[in-house]
Amino acid sequence: LQLAMTCREAYDLAMPRVLSDVSIGDPGDDDGPERLEKFCRFMLADPHRRVRHLRALRLLEGAFARAHLVSGRERFEADFSSADVLATLLLRADNLRIIHIRDAEPLFQSHPAVYEALSQLTSLKEVSLYYIGNSTLKAISQLRSTPAVVENGLWKDGPRPQGDITPFGPFVDSLKHLKLWECGCMLESIIDRHVWPNLHTLEIGGRIAKISELARAFPNLRRLTFYREFSVKQETGPAVCWPELDYLETSAPITAFPSPVRRLQLQYSIGATRGGSGSHNSSDLKTALFMERANPVVLSCTLSDAVPVTMLERMKSSMPSLRYLELVYT
Repeated sequence: LQLAMTCREAYDLAMPRVLSDVSIGDPGDDDGPERLEKFCRFMLADPHRRVRHLRALRLLEGAFARAHLVSGRERFEADFSSADVLATLLLRADNLRIIHIRDAEPLFQSHPAVYEALSQLTSLKEVSLYYIGNSTLKAISQLRSTPAVVENGLWKDGPRPQGDITPFGPFVDSLKHLKLWECGCMLESIIDRHVWPNLHTLEIGGRIAKISELARAFPNLRRLTFYREFSVKQETGPAVCWPELDYLETSAPITAFPSPVRRLQLQYSIGATRGGSGSHNSSDLKTALFMERANPVVLSCTLSDAVPVTMLERMKSSMPSLRYLELVYT
């Protein structure tokens, strides 16, 4: 960018690339509402030459926050003063493919014009909205775009809906990747008529439906990730799920996981705590059962130096299909 400022020809060559992917609100860069407003006004000053290049816009945690000193300490409070000009820019961002908004729910509640402008866009392929609520779900349901990737974050709007996934209904054919950070309750009780045949990747945390219900809703799923702080409803009978998953990542053992897995990634340490007299702890016992169920070809995991030898022997015997082991020893 500095080189582009040296001459008109370099500027004209560089600006389409510079404007194609823009991130605002990184606290480390002291970004904030002022920079967002300046950016929007810069784009709108020459919309024909500038706005058409915008492909990705990422509004991070500092984009709508203003710092204040309170009793000598820095505190942040919401500042949506740039929301109106942002809405105006979005109305003209016809080529926008990716949108990420960290403070989506409070922004949409205070300035509905933003989500109304967002809903009019037709080229969005990836929609990432964090701090969500009912206004966010309304915005998703009204999208004219057919995104392939939808990401939602922490629920921040009173009681959370259980099983209300109707906002994703319009994307039955387009949705390929769904991320629900700490708001898995949206899939806690899936309505049978909702089926996403093309969705291949699900990343989820929070309270989660029975795995058999996930399998009915996402029959062709290939990659599944459970984030920390999740819980899965227990099956009430035999579970009919996927014949096999390509990849499963989890932060806790799932003893009743009903499908084999080609690659299993454990995001917790085996043997980190031990029972009395060097015995297995309950987590290790659950992990052993989980491994027997999953029977992976590839296993990535972390072993504590306190893990009992008997646990290692059981791991070896419980996964006859194992061919590759990626091991971190702590």
